[in-house]
Amino acid sequence: MNKFKLTLILFIFALSSCSVAKVSTLSEDYPITYELSVDQPHTHYFDVTMNINKPLANGVLDANGNLLIKMPVWTPGSYLVREYARNVIDFVAVDGNGKTLENDKVNKNTWSINAKGAQKVVVTYKVYAYEMTVRTSFLDDSHGYVNGASVFMFVNGLMDKKSQLKVNPYYKWNTVSTALKPLGNNVFEIKDFDTLVDSPIEIGNHVVHEFEGAGVPHTVAMYTREELNYDKDKLMSDYKKVVEAATSVVGETPLDKYLFIIHHQQGIGGGLEHLYSTTCMTRPDAYSSDRAYKGFFSLIAHEYFHLWNVKRIRPEALGPFDYENENYTHMLWVAEGFTSYYEELILRRAGLIDDSEVLSTWSSALTSVETQPGVRVQSATEASWDAWIKSYRPDENSYNTTISYYSKGGILASMLNLTILNETNGEKSLDDVLRLLWKKNYQELGRGYTDQEFQKACETVAGKDLSDFFKNHVFGTKRVDYKSYFANAGIDLDISPRSSDPYMGTRSSNGVIRTVISEGSAYAGGINVGDQILSIDGKATSDIEGAIDGKKVGDVIEVELLRSGQKYTYPIKLIADPRERFTLTKMSNMNAKQAKIYKKLMAL
Repeated sequence: MNKFKLTLILFIFALSSCSVAKVSTLSEDYPITYELSVDQPHTHYFDVTMNINKPLANGVLDANGNLLIKMPVWTPGSYLVREYARNVIDFVAVDGNGKTLENDKVNKNTWSINAKGAQKVVVTYKVYAYEMTVRTSFLDDSHGYVNGASVFMFVNGLMDKKSQLKVNPYYKWNTVSTALKPLGNNVFEIKDFDTLVDSPIEIGNHVVHEFEGAGVPHTVAMYTREELNYDKDKLMSDYKKVVEAATSVVGETPLDKYLFIIHHQQGIGGGLEHLYSTTCMTRPDAYSSDRAYKGFFSLIAHEYFHLWNVKRIRPEALGPFDYENENYTHMLWVAEGFTSYYEELILRRAGLIDDSEVLSTWSSALTSVETQPGVRVQSATEASWDAWIKSYRPDENSYNTTISYYSKGGILASMLNLTILNETNGEKSLDDVLRLLWKKNYQELGRGYTDQEFQKACETVAGKDLSDFFKNHVFGTKRVDYKSYFANAGIDLDISPRSSDPYMGTRSSNGVIRTVISEGSAYAGGINVGDQILSIDGKATSDIEGAIDGKKVGDVIEVELLRSGQKYTYPIKLIADPRERFTLTKMSNMNAKQAKIYKKLMAL
C-alpha cells in the first residue's frame, strides 16, 4: 500500500492521527484561532500564535481599549498551581497589518495589550517545554507533547466560543495525534477553551494502532525511544476488553472516538484523564512480564474510567473551570478514590485478573492506609479540600498528618459498595449510584453533583440512611469495622500484628534521617528529621533501623547523632510495632446471601 493511500485511510478511520501536509489557512470567522509550530525541537520551545479577530465587536476589550491575554496556572486533574506562565518568553502583539501593539505584563499570568481599535490582534510567544509528565508539556528532537493548559492562553469572553488550531510539526515528523475534531491538513476545530485544554497532542513519528471497543473507534498512539516487545493483536484485544468492561459500569458511553497517548520511557509514570483521550506514561518493559502487563492495564483502566467518573460524573466545582485559581472540592475521594477502586473490578470483569488478585490488591490497600498515622488525623474530605496545599506539596511530616484521597477513597468506595450489596441482597451495587448520577446530574441537569447530592444518591440506591457512615468515616476519621462489611460478602479479613519486634519508625538516606513516623520509638525519643546518625550504643553506625535487630520492646539504646553541627546523645526506649497487616480471603463456606453478593462483587 502506498503512502498516500495509507495516509488517507488513517485520516478517515483514525481518531485524529493526521499525516503532515501543506498547511491550510485558519478561518477568520472564528473569534480566536491558534497556531502551534515546531521549528527547532532541540531547543524545547513551542512557538504559539493567537489570532484574536474583531476584539471590539466581540466585546473583549476593556473601557480603555485593552485586551487581556491570560495563561492558566493549573491543569484539571492535577490539583496544584503550577504557574505555567513561568515558561513563556518573547511575548509580542501586533495588529492585522503587523504593526506593533504596546503590551504590559500586569500580573503573573496576564498580559494587557493596547489594541488601539485594531480589527485583529496577533499574539506570538514561545513556551519552554522540557518536563516529561502528564501535567506538563515536552519537546525534544524525538517528539513533542502538548498539555493544553501549559501552552495555550485564553481571553475572557471568548472561552466558550469555537476556535481553530493549526499544528505545524517539525519537518521530519509525520504524525499528529489528538482528540480534537480534524478539519484537514492538521487543522482542528475546538468547541471551547475547556476542550482545547482537555485535548492533549502528540507530535512525532510514533506508532499508531486502532481497535473498536463498545462500538467506538479507539486509537493508541505509542511513543518510545526504545524498542517495544509486545503482541499487537493481544494488546489491542486486551484494550478492547478493558474498554468494554469499563463501559459496563455505567452501561453506556458518551464517546464517538477515543485516543490513548502512551509514552514509554524509563523513570516516568502516571496518567491524566481527558474527555475523549488520556495520556499514560509507563516503562518500555511494561509488556515484558505478567506483573508489569497487569500493572499497565490497571493504569489504563483507571484513566479510561475517568471519562465517566470526574469528566462527566463530577463534583460541582470541577467544571467549568477557573484556570487562574484553585478549584476546591471535598469530593476528590470520589473522583479519584472510586476510580482507583474500580481499577481492579474492571480488570476482573475484563478477565485480565482473577478474584484472588483482587483480594490481594485490596489487602495491600487496607494495610497501607491503616498503617499510615495520617489516616487518624486527616479525613477523606479534608484530604480532597487540601489537595492544593498538602497532597501535591508533601514534606517530611506528611506521612504523619495526611492520607491519600486515592487510597482512602478507594477503601470508602469498597465499603459503600459492600453496604449497597448487603442492603439490596446483591441486587444493586455502586454501579447503580454512578448510573443514577450519570442520568440525573450529567444527562438531565448538565452539571456536577454537590456533596449532599452524592450522599443522597448512595442512600437512594442502598435504601438506607447513611448519615452516620458519612459523618464518621468520610468527614471523620473513625475506623470502619472492616470485618463485618467484608463478611457480608463472604470474605474473611484477618488483622494481625505486622511484627513482634520493636519499631523505630524512621526513614533515612546516607545516615541522615528523612522521616520520623509519629508512632515509632524515634519520634517518642526525640529524633529529628535532618539528624545524622553517628553511633548506636557506642558502636559506629548510621543504620538506626538495623541497629535494633535482636532488641526487645522496652530496651533502651543510646543514639549519638549530629544536629546543626553539634553532637548529641539520646536514650531511645524501644516501643512495640503498632502496625497491622490486613489479609482478605474468600470464605470456604458461604451462606446463600454471601455467595450471591460475592458473585455480584467479582462479576462471576
